[in-house]
Amino acid sequence: MRNILNINSDWILSTEKTPDGKAVHKRILPLNKEDEYCYYLELLGAAPSMEVFVNQEKIGDHTGSYTLYRVDVTDQIVNGDNELDIVCDSEVPCLDASLIVVGKHHFSLDHFGDAGLTVIPEEISTSSASIRITAHAKNLPKDAMISYTVLTTTGTMLANKSVPASAPEYICHLTNPCLWNGKTSPKLYVIVAGLVVNGATEDQIVLPFGLRDLSMESNSSVLVNGLCVPEKDLIRTLESDPFVYDDMDEDGSFACVELKELCDIAADEEDCRNLLTEYVLQNAYHPSILCWELPEDHADFAALLRELDSTRPVLF
Repeated sequence: MRNILNINSDWILSTEKTPDGKAVHKRILPLNKEDEYCYYLELLGAAPSMEVFVNQEKIGDHTGSYTLYRVDVTDQIVNGDNELDIVCDSEVPCLDASLIVVGKHHFSLDHFGDAGLTVIPEEISTSSASIRITAHAKNLPKDAMISYTVLTTTGTMLANKSVPASAPEYICHLTNPCLWNGKTSPKLYVIVAGLVVNGATEDQIVLPFGLRDLSMESNSSVLVNGLCVPEKDLIRTLESDPFVYDDMDEDGSFACVELKELCDIAADEEDCRNLLTEYVLQNAYHPSILCWELPEDHADFAALLRELDSTRPVLF
């Protein structure tokens, strides 16, 4: 099972800068490294751009302070003290850093920083709901299985199914679902996915989600469960902290995510495509997000957003 270590503390701003004037944040991380585990460094919103070094070896870089960045550091870390260096534009140590320790067999941790689990509500009504659930993993034994359990937030089991990891999709059907309907009824469910190898659960993902039907009128008004959301109730935002969306899910807020700033900070078209992909995949499970909004001059990316997330309208 995975263990998440908070490593936010003990970062020191180096007195020296890089030749191009960037700041260097350093810390020493002592570890008891074990060969049967994999190690991932996770950084949330460190800087608009950053480079990551482990024991003076560059292992990756990332653009965009609005998305999570995760990288495999298994081969770079050692048993004992490890030097972590983050090179970025900011001298403020705004790092939200974790080290994720998982077994050799685990759900995906390096797919655009997403949860390793996709939950897509389909055919939603007050009488029934279908949910397409897919866990992502690679390099698994042929007999590996994935167990899915759908629960209420109070722990009542509504559905349970095990499928081969080689065919990880599960279509879950619920009758008379409680729909997420904003502040009127911010009802959530929970999906628990377990990765089972040789009869033992080696990794687990727990993800909340909500069920609601989304559509858009010809005047670009967004409808939730057939009712129009008043413009005054639609919060236009772009959050770098996913916990903000967690709160919005729970209190029933309606969000329209404005992607203009992501597009503006992208270095080029490929970078913009990558940033949009990261943001959508990392946040698509939040029911409070009703729609994505692109600036007119980036309307060509609408097809990408619809490919990544077929459940939400794209506004301009």
